[in-house]
Amino acid sequence: MKKKILQVPVIVGKGSEQFFVEKDLCLAPSSPPIYKIEKIDKKVVITDASVIPGKVIFNAYIWKNVTYKTVEDVCDGVVYGDIHHATFKIPFGGFVEIKAIGCDKIDECDTPELLEAFVEGEKDFLHNETKCKGQKVFCSLLEKDVVKITFKVVRAEHVPVCVDEEDKKDKEKCKCDDKIDDKKDNKFDKFDKYDHDKCDNKDDKWEKRYDCRGDYYANCRGNYYKRW
Repeated sequence: MKKKILQVPVIVGKGSEQFFVEKDLCLAPSSPPIYKIEKIDKKVVITDASVIPGKVIFNAYIWKNVTYKTVEDVCDGVVYGDIHHATFKIPFGGFVEIKAIGCDKIDECDTPELLEAFVEGEKDFLHNETKCKGQKVFCSLLEKDVVKITFKVVRAEHVPVCVDEEDKKDKEKCKCDDKIDDKKDNKFDKFDKYDHDKCDNKDDKWEKRYDCRGDYYANCRGNYYKRW
C-alpha cells in the first residue's frame, strides 16, 4: 500500500445573522418626483469579508432600483406621465458570529465563504410631499430593510490516503495492451497496403501482357488472312 496526502477544504464553522438597514433616499432636483412606485428591485452584494476569532466581519451594500410613475399632465381627471427610475447604492457592514464545528476555535487563518445574502423583509415610505398639476407627488423615500447573511468558514487540512499498488499495475498493464494493439493495427495496415500495391502491380502487368499478345495475334491473323 502506498500513501498519498490530499489537501481538502473542511468546514469548521457556520453562522447567520439579521441586520436592520435604514436609509432616507432623496431624488435629485433634476429628476421628476414620484407619483406612484411601479416596482422595486433589491440585491445584497458582499464586497469584503475576513475572519477574526469567532466572527466574520464584512462590508456590503444594498443595490436598489426604483421604477416609478411621474405626472406630466392632467386632463379631465386623467394623469399622464412617463416611467422613470432611480438606482441607489446603500452601504452597510457588520459581523456574524460563527459557531465552531468539529474544532476548538475559529482562527484568522481560516477562509470565509458566503452562503446567502438577501433582503428578508422591507418597508418603504414616501415622504417630502409636494404638488404637481394638482396631484400629490413625493421627492424622498425612506427605506427600512431586514437583511439576512450567512457565512461558513473553511480550513485547509491534509488527509492521508492509501493507494492500492494492484490498481497501479492494472493501469500499467492496460497501457501495455493498448500499445500492443496499436502495433498490431499498424502491422495489418502495412500488410493491407502491401497487398493492395502488389495487386495493382499485377493488374498493370497483365494489362500490358494482354495488350502485347493482342498486338501479336492481330499481326498473325493479318498474316494468316494474307496467305489465303
